[in-house]
Amino acid sequence: MGEHSETIKEIENDEFYQHYLSSDSKAILNRTLAFTEQVKKLGEGIEILNKELQRQVLENHDDLLRQASHATKLETVLNIMTTHIQNLFANAERLRAQINEPYEQLETHTKVLGRLHQASHILRQVSRVQQLSKRLSNTNDPIQKAALLQELEYLAADTELVDIDVVTTELRNIRIQQQKVIQLATGSLNQGIVNENVAQTSTALQIFTNLGLIETTIENLLKQNLDECREILKSALEINNVLIKSKNTPGRVQLSSSQGFRSKLWTEIDKIFSDDLFLICKQVKFIQITLKDLNVRKIDEHVALRFWSSLNQVIREEIEKSSQAVIQALEEDFAKLLKNYYEMIRRLNYEKFHFDRNVFKIVENSYLSGSLTKILDPVQSMFSNENNIPRHDEIDSLIRVLTSELSMALVEEHLSEQMAKNVGKCIKMFAVKTEQQLSTGPEAAQVIGGAPNASQQKNVQYANALYYLQNQVQRMVNNMKDSLTEDGLSIINQTLESLNVLTASIIEPLIVSICSVIETIIVTMHLEPDWAKLNVTNKTPSSSPYMKELAQFLLRVHNTYLQNFHNKTVLSEKCNEIALRCIELLVRHSSLLRPISQGGRQRLQTDYQRLEESLKVICPYLPSLGRPYRLFKSMASLLGQTPEQIVSGQSQGSSVPHSTILLMLFSFAGEDLASPHQNTGWSLPKLSAWLDEHPNESDRLDLIAGALQKYESLIRLTNSTNYDPVYPIMSEFLEKALKDLN
Repeated sequence: MGEHSETIKEIENDEFYQHYLSSDSKAILNRTLAFTEQVKKLGEGIEILNKELQRQVLENHDDLLRQASHATKLETVLNIMTTHIQNLFANAERLRAQINEPYEQLETHTKVLGRLHQASHILRQVSRVQQLSKRLSNTNDPIQKAALLQELEYLAADTELVDIDVVTTELRNIRIQQQKVIQLATGSLNQGIVNENVAQTSTALQIFTNLGLIETTIENLLKQNLDECREILKSALEINNVLIKSKNTPGRVQLSSSQGFRSKLWTEIDKIFSDDLFLICKQVKFIQITLKDLNVRKIDEHVALRFWSSLNQVIREEIEKSSQAVIQALEEDFAKLLKNYYEMIRRLNYEKFHFDRNVFKIVENSYLSGSLTKILDPVQSMFSNENNIPRHDEIDSLIRVLTSELSMALVEEHLSEQMAKNVGKCIKMFAVKTEQQLSTGPEAAQVIGGAPNASQQKNVQYANALYYLQNQVQRMVNNMKDSLTEDGLSIINQTLESLNVLTASIIEPLIVSICSVIETIIVTMHLEPDWAKLNVTNKTPSSSPYMKELAQFLLRVHNTYLQNFHNKTVLSEKCNEIALRCIELLVRHSSLLRPISQGGRQRLQTDYQRLEESLKVICPYLPSLGRPYRLFKSMASLLGQTPEQIVSGQSQGSSVPHSTILLMLFSFAGEDLASPHQNTGWSLPKLSAWLDEHPNESDRLDLIAGALQKYESLIRLTNSTNYDPVYPIMSEFLEKALKDLN
C-alpha cells in the first residue's frame, strides 16, 4: 500500500500529468514540451499505470477470484427469483378472476336491495302523508292542526316525494290548510295581545310553536311594533315641522316661537309617551311574560329587552332627525321630556324596561348648557357695573331662577345632580365676582379710626350679600332635601361652604390688624412703672391702664368693625381667634413682666378678670375655647402663689406649659438672673415674635436653659457661692420639664 501511495503521489505531483488529471482540463497540447516528448511522457505514464495494475492483480488475485465466484452465484439466485415472481403473477390473476365474479353479483343484489328500500320508504312516506292529511281534515283543534301541519311540512321537504302525483295533490291541500291556520293564529294573537287575553295569546303562540314559526312570528311582531313606534314619533315631530313651514310667512310671527307651537308639540309628546308608546311597550311586556309562562324552547329570553333597546335607538334617531325648531323646544323643556319618559317607565313597572339616559343625550347636554346660561345671566347682571353691590331683590330673583331650574330637574336623579352642579357653578361665579370687587388695600384693614371707611363699608356689604345668598340657597335646599339626592345636596352644601371661606377672607385683614393693635397695647404693660411699688391690699385693686385701653379697644372694634357682618358663624370663629390671641399675649407678657411686687401680682390678677369680662363681648362663652381658656384661668390663679407653690402644683399634662412656668419664675429672681430675651439681647417684641415662630415646647425650653446656663457661668466667674434663691427651684423644674418632654 506504501508503494501504491507513492506511485499515486508521483503521478499527481507531476506537473505534466496534473494537466490531464484536472476535471476541468482541456484537450490541448503542452506548449512547453515538444510533441515527441509529450508522447514519450504519456507512454511512460501508461507504463507506470500498467505495472501498478499488474502488481495489484498479483497481490489481490484471491480476492478477485472470490468476487467472481460470488457474482456467478448471485446471477443464479436472480434467475430463480424471476421464476418465482412469474408464478406469483399467474396465481394473482387466477385469484382476481375468482373474486370479481362474486363481487359483481353482490353489487347487483345490493343495488336491487337499495331500490327496494327506497321504494319502501317512499311508500311509507306517502302512506304517512295520506294518513296525516286525513287526520288534518277530521280535526278542528287549531293547535293539533298546527302540529300535524308541522309534521307534514317536514315530510314535504323529502326530495324523493317531489314527483309523486298523489303527494303533490295532498300537499296542495295542505298548503291551503296551513294558510288558514296561520291566518287564524295571527288574528287570534293580535286580538289576544290587544286585550291582554292570556289564554288566547298562549293558544296562538302555541300554534306558531307547533308550526315551527314562533321565532319568525316574534321577530315580525317586534319589527311591526318598532315600525309603528317610529311612525308615531315621526308623525308627532314632522307634523309640527310642516306647521312651522306653513306659518312661516312674511309679516307673521313664526309658529316655532309661539306658545301655540309649543302647546301643540308637547300635547303630541305627552300623548305618545302616555298612550301610544306606553301601550306598545305594555303589549311587548305582555308577550314576554306569556312566552316565559309557555316555556317555549329556542326562544330568546330577552325579547322585551331587545325591543326596549331598539325603541330607545328609534327615539334617539327620530329626535336627531327633527327640525331645529323642534329640537330647540325639546332642549328648553328637556325636564318635561325626561319626565314623560321616566313616567312611562314607572307605569310599565318592568325590570326589562330600564332607564337609559343616553336616549336624550344630545338634548340633555344642550339643556344643561342653556340652563347654566339662564342661571349665570342674573349674576352677570348684578356685577355688570363696578362697585355695584347685589341687592336683596336681585338675589331673590336669582333664587327664583335656581329654584325653578332645580325643581324641573328633580324628575331624575342624574339630571338633578347635574343641575346641582350648575347651581354650584352659579354660587362660585357669584363668589368670584364678589372677590374681584373687594377692597384689599391698607384702608380695608385699618382699625384705628373712629368709624369704618368707605372700603370697609363696601366689603361688609359684599360679605352680607354673600351671607344673604347663602341663606336663601340653604332655604331652597332645605325645601327640596327630600327630593334631592345625597350627592346633589353635598355638591351644593360644599359650594355654600366656599362662601364662608370667602367671608372669612374678607374679615381676616381686620382680625390681623386688631390682633396687631392688641399686642401693641399689651406690650405697654412693661412700660408701666408701678408694678414693683404696689402693696397688697384687702380691696380689689383697679385694673391697669393698658388693660383699660385694651377693654375699650375690644368694645370699640366689635361695635364699629365687626358686628355689622351678618354671617355670625364666621364672625364667631374670627372673634374666637381674637380672644385666643388676647389670652396668648396676656399669658406670655404677664409671665415676662419683671420686676413685680406681690401687690403688682394682685393687680395683674385683676387685669385677668377685666380681660375675661371684656372678651365676653366678642366671645360670650369663653369655656368653648377649651385648653387656652383653662390656661388663662390657671395662669390667673398662679399669679398669687410662691415659686415653691407654683412648681409643686405643676404636673405633666398641665394646662400651663412648663416653659411658661419657668418664664414666670424669672420674675421672682434678682437682676443677675436675666430673662432669656435679656440674655440674648432681644427686645420684648422680638422675643414675642420668636415665640410665635417656635411653638414647640422643646425649642422654648432650650432658650430658657441657655439663660440658666449663662447665669451659672456668671456665678462661677465671680467665684460666688450664693445663687439666687429661685435658681435651684428653676433648675430642678427645668430638669423635670425636659424629662417629661422626652
